[in-house]
Amino acid sequence: MRRGLEDLVSNSPPLRVVAVVAEPCRLDPALRADVIVLGPSPQAEETLPDMVAELGPHGRVLVVSDFAGPQLLAGALRAGAYGCVTRQTDDDGLLLAIGTVAGGGLHVAPGLTPRLHAELAQPAAATPPALARRETETLRWLAAGLTHGQIARRMDLTEATVSTYVKRIRNKLNVGNKADLTRKAIELGLVHESR
Repeated sequence: MRRGLEDLVSNSPPLRVVAVVAEPCRLDPALRADVIVLGPSPQAEETLPDMVAELGPHGRVLVVSDFAGPQLLAGALRAGAYGCVTRQTDDDGLLLAIGTVAGGGLHVAPGLTPRLHAELAQPAAATPPALARRETETLRWLAAGLTHGQIARRMDLTEATVSTYVKRIRNKLNVGNKADLTRKAIELGLVHESR
């Protein structure tokens, strides 16, 4: 997909490819672009809002995805994406989306609008904050009463990585202490309240 997209954009003046990377984390921190086309693998889609937020400072993000998970479309837009198209979008549709996003507009592929409407119609309280899989696992262990060191051993991570996950979780859930984290984990259905 990357190669096909690179060829399409390279052969469509006045568009110009400034970088192609396999993983967003390998993006040059100084890079700024009018449009960043993000096509996450299906396995990485659960972290789509995080990827969009991470890329936002580099340029306007256009997401190419199947949006297979719940709330991924609305989540990508809430995280700052300027456009969303499917992997089945034809070349003309993709170029139209790139042009719209480059101009500062918002583009949602016509086939995605019913899904977006349905996602936005759900009550806001029903939409949990987007936690990555490892963050969710960390939150479960925290709510179960484990220390950072115990969690690190169970997840085969360093204690520093667990601390980073906890910091991200606190920011995403807007909570300050372990009691609030535990309460939030119960609200999200990640752990069951003991009686």
